Amino acid sequence: MITKKSKFLNDLRKLCKKISNKKNDIIVFQTDIVTTSVFYKLDGNYIGKTILNYIEKSFFKKTILFPAFSDDFIKKKYDIKFSKPSTGIIPNIALLSGKYYRTESLLHSFLIKGKKLNEIKSLKQKTTWGEGSVFDWLYKKDGLWVSLNLNLNRGCAIHHMAEEKARVPYRFYKLFKGKLYDNGKFVKNTFEKKYCYYKKFSTKLDYNKWVNIMKKKKDFDRIIISPGMYANISTAKKIVDKSYSFYKRYPFGSLNLK
Repeated sequence: MITKKSKFLNDLRKLCKKISNKKNDIIVFQTDIVTTSVFYKLDGNYIGKTILNYIEKSFFKKTILFPAFSDDFIKKKYDIKFSKPSTGIIPNIALLSGKYYRTESLLHSFLIKGKKLNEIKSLKQKTTWGEGSVFDWLYKKDGLWVSLNLNLNRGCAIHHMAEEKARVPYRFYKLFKGKLYDNGKFVKNTFEKKYCYYKKFSTKLDYNKWVNIMKKKKDFDRIIISPGMYANISTAKKIVDKSYSFYKRYPFGSLNLK
């Protein structure tokens, strides 16, 4: 008898194998487990730990990254160890494991392990999405971006880099200032510059048009193992370059102005 757990594990193996066929040395996993938990009727914590374990085993020769974004610094205080990622259960499990290095971006950090870690540690970020950021490094290295169990309008954070490069008019540079802590200990007063959207546009953001353009151009490989196990995959350079062209042509392309 095939149980939900065995079905889940088998499907996860299939997905990891298909992703590993891409041969990239650098892979970002932006993840969600809600649809997975619902489809396989399994506990979310078990799913998160199991997916993380399979990713670590399947890609142990690679450099792997998980977005670990946090809004804590907006509230003037950010802790490298204790500020919980808002990007789902898997990055939170990875953070608690103590096996990952968390990058210094106060708003959009990544959890990283692998051969390229020292390169990332040496980065000097000027803006969140821009020069010297992990996003910029991923673009130059043409890393693989995997939106795992996420549709593109929720699972492709690197495309915001193109919004900054194209200087879309609904965003502006904002300087965030606050205190940096590590494991509860004060480190320094610091800041981060980010190309933010204006608050008046917050209810009008709509990335579906961008998603449709990217799908039409077939710039993403969509791997579907089941309704609860799928991924959208593309390289960082392709995502940013295609998105940049889109925003240069449609500066308000990700706003619903009707």
